Amino acid sequence: MEEVMACNIEQHKMHMCALKAENNEECIKSLSDKPTVECSNCGAKANSPDNVCAPQQLS
Repeated sequence: MEEVMACNIEQHKMHMCALKAENNEECIKSLSDKPTVECSNCGAKANSPDNVCAPQQLS
């Protein structure tokens, strides 16, 4: 089954899943050192909802 993303392609290049696919560990660390949201698709945590496809606030 194909996963449907809630984001557009321009934004996706800076999302955690895209950065992980590129092995961009340095960028991932800087964008997730104080996470406030989690992606409901893949579970990646990020500081900003701008860096995940389907953001959910962390409790």
